[in-house]
Amino acid sequence: MIAGKTVVVFTAHPDDEVGVAGTLAKIRRAGNRLVLAVATDGSKGTHDPGVSPAAMARIRTREMEAAAQVLGAELVWLGYADGTLEHHREALRERVFQLVRRYRPDLLLTFDPWRRWEPHADHRTIGMAAFEAAYLADGCWYYPEHLDQGLDPHFTPETYLFYGEDPDVTVDIEATFATKLEVAACHASQIPDPGAQEIRWRERLRRAGRPETDLYREYFHTMRGTELGI
Repeated sequence: MIAGKTVVVFTAHPDDEVGVAGTLAKIRRAGNRLVLAVATDGSKGTHDPGVSPAAMARIRTREMEAAAQVLGAELVWLGYADGTLEHHREALRERVFQLVRRYRPDLLLTFDPWRRWEPHADHRTIGMAAFEAAYLADGCWYYPEHLDQGLDPHFTPETYLFYGEDPDVTVDIEATFATKLEVAACHASQIPDPGAQEIRWRERLRRAGRPETDLYREYFHTMRGTELGI
């Protein structure tokens, strides 16, 4: 496990980090700086018409702040409304490049933007923007105005994609699985019965014909070498 490095995670919504929270807890526990950059306010994350988007955003902001505290992560909000990222693609891309140059990650994690049948454009859009920034933010003529802001180009040595279908990296999270459950419990508006979350995950594995030991594994596809290693 890497140590003493900066790890930046780009997600679309509050709660997107839950599926990789075991890995994030393991990264933080090893003594790395962990930054969670959340692109939207999660304001559309309800099926109850009696809950306004503004109220939902306030709820999910509190939940995300609690989850970040559990993980020991720094939290950055990109400030977009839920469900709008593809409509702000260029502004989002510039913002993500800016954050990569500011935090200068040794390792970046984000959605796999090429996941088949991905229904949520926010997931695809933040994944592509973050992937491009990891690859291109070392080029000085991409958003050269950043130079005037004191933000030099930056090369990200390792990039990992999560929630994809072609993983080539497996992380053992048995030691941090309890923390993953604690992070899930922070998002009560999205996971209404956190105490039953482990049971639901086990049932999902059973239906997929996967071994129960997969409960303690998280999977990624790497777009870089793995010299740092997670």
